[in-house]
Amino acid sequence: MRGDFEVIKARAMAHWERLSRPTVPRIIVGTGACGLSVGAEEVFNAIQQELQRHNIEAIVSQTGCNGMCYAEVLVDIMKPGGPCVTYGHVTPELVPLLIGDCLLRDELRPDLAVATTANTAVNGIPAYDDIPFFKYQQRIITRNCGRIDPESIDEYIANGGYTALVKALFDMKPEEVIAEVKESGLMGRGGAAFPTGRKWESSRAVKGHPKYVICNAEEGEPAVYKDRRLMESDPQRIIEGMLIGAYAVGSDCGYIYIGGEHDLAARRMAVALEQAHHYGLLGHNILGSGFSYDILLRRGAGSYAAGESSAQMSSLEAKRGMPRPKLVRSVERGLWAKPTLMNNVETFANIPDIIEKGGVWYASIGTAESKGTKLFALSGHIRHPGLVEVPFGVSLRRLVFDIGGGIPGGKPFKAAQPGGPSGGCLPASLLDIPLSFESLEEAGSAIGSGGLVIMDESVCMVDMSRYFIGFSAAESCGRCTTCRIGCQRLQDIVTYIAEGLGRLEELDLLEAMATTMKETALCGLGQTAAVPLLCSIRHFRAEYEAHILEKRCPANFCRMRGEGGLGWGPGEMNYADTTDMPGQLLSVPIR
Repeated sequence: MRGDFEVIKARAMAHWERLSRPTVPRIIVGTGACGLSVGAEEVFNAIQQELQRHNIEAIVSQTGCNGMCYAEVLVDIMKPGGPCVTYGHVTPELVPLLIGDCLLRDELRPDLAVATTANTAVNGIPAYDDIPFFKYQQRIITRNCGRIDPESIDEYIANGGYTALVKALFDMKPEEVIAEVKESGLMGRGGAAFPTGRKWESSRAVKGHPKYVICNAEEGEPAVYKDRRLMESDPQRIIEGMLIGAYAVGSDCGYIYIGGEHDLAARRMAVALEQAHHYGLLGHNILGSGFSYDILLRRGAGSYAAGESSAQMSSLEAKRGMPRPKLVRSVERGLWAKPTLMNNVETFANIPDIIEKGGVWYASIGTAESKGTKLFALSGHIRHPGLVEVPFGVSLRRLVFDIGGGIPGGKPFKAAQPGGPSGGCLPASLLDIPLSFESLEEAGSAIGSGGLVIMDESVCMVDMSRYFIGFSAAESCGRCTTCRIGCQRLQDIVTYIAEGLGRLEELDLLEAMATTMKETALCGLGQTAAVPLLCSIRHFRAEYEAHILEKRCPANFCRMRGEGGLGWGPGEMNYADTTDMPGQLLSVPIR
C-alpha cells in the first residue's frame, strides 16, 4: 500500500536530515572507479586514521563519481553549520594537512578546494553552479551522482527515489505510463536511438508469459564509461526505471546484464538489488499493489558483441554471445523465445523523472527531434575529462572548450570522435554543430552510446581509423562473413595506407566495402564498423592522400615503409611483406 512507502520515506528522510545537518564534521570520499583508480581507498583509510589520531569524532562515508573525473580523488568536508566544500586531487599525504587545517584550525583552504555546495562563493571558493564544468550542464539523471552513498537506499529515497514508482503503481494504468514515455520523445540511449515509448507499446501488446525486461549494461565500447558510472553512483535509479518499465509492459521477471570488466558497478548493483528486496520494492506484491517483479544480475565475459540485443540474449541463455538473424522482433520472441523488452542503463535512468514530472516537461528539453539530456564520457586530449550531462542541442564547442576546459597546452583542436567505434570524427570546421541525433547523422557521424574522444593536432586520423577498425575486427563474433572478413580487410587496407603502401583507388574500395557491410552485416557491429573510417576520409582526405601520394604522415606519427600499393589488379593477387605489420593481418589480400 502507498502508506507502507510513506513509512519507508519518513525513515529515510530522518536519516538524510541527520546527514545534511550534522552535529559533528562529515567527510565524504568519492569512490567511483575513477577515484579508486587513483587512490580513493587509501585516502579513505588515511582520513579514518588521522581522525583517530586526533581523537576527532566525525562521520566518514562514500559517494560515487560526480563527473569531475579529472579532479579525483574528491573529498567533501562539512562542519556543523558550515558550507560543504569539495577538495580535489587529494592524496593520502595531503590528508593530515586537510584534517589539521579544516577541522582543527577551522580554515577552508581555498587553494586546495574545487567548489562549494553553497549558493554563492565562500572565501574565494566558487559555487558548483558557477564553475564552467557544471554551469552549462543540466543534471537530471546524474543529480544524485557524487551526492548520495550509492550503497544506501535510504539516501536515494530521501532524495525523491521511488516516488515515480509509487505514482505509476497507484495512480496510473500501464497504458498511461507508456503514453507519458511516448509523449516525452525519449529515444534509446544505447546507440540505436529507437523511440522508447513505441518499443514499450509493442512489448505490452504482445501476449505471452513469462515476459522479460532486460537492462543492457554491457558497455564494451572503448572510451565509453557513462553507464558504469551511473551504476556505481546511483544504482537504485536504474532499478526504479526497470520496475516502471516492467509494470508498463506486463513483465514479472528481468535481468541486468553487466559487462565482465565492470566489477564495481556489478557489486553496487548487487547491493542495491538486495536492499530493494529488503524494503519490499522488489519481489512479490510490491507495496501491496498486486504487481510483482524480480531482477537477476548476470555478468558478461567482456564481449563487445554481447552488447547487441540478440547476442546478449544468447549469452543469458548460456550460449555464445552471437547475434541472431532479425527474423522475429525480440519483443515477440526474445530471451528463451519469450517476449522480451531491452533498454540500456541510461534509458532506464530517465524513466523515473519522466513519470514524476511528465512527458511534456521532458520533451521541452533538447531539440525538436532529440529530446531530453545526453550523457557524454569526455576523454582524450581534454583538460577536464569526465562524465557530463547536457541537453541535446548543445554545441560541440561548448562541450570541448567551456565544460571540458579546452585542449591541454593550448594546442589546436583537430577532431572529436563521438559514439565510440560506431561514430565518425568531427573536424574543427564542425565545432559549432549541435549535438543531436539528427545533426550528427547529417554530418556522417552518430551520437552512439555517449563516448566523446577529443584529439589535438598530434593525432593521425589514418592511424585512429586503423585503431577503431582493429577494435571491431577483434570484437567481431565471426558469425556473418561480411563482418568477419570485412572488418579484417578494412584493417588490412588502412594498415597499408598508414605505412605508405596504399594507392589512391583503394579509398574508393574502402567506401564500396563499407557500403556492402552496412547493407549485409547481421548486427550493428558490422553495419557501423566502417563509419569512423568513412567519416575520417570525408573530413581528412588530404591526410590519407599525404600517406598515399607523398609517403608521409602529417602528424609525424606513422612509420612509412616505402613505395608501392597493394598491387591489386584484375585477376591477380599480389602478396606484400607482412613480417613487420601489426598483427600480421595481410596473409590473404583480397582482389
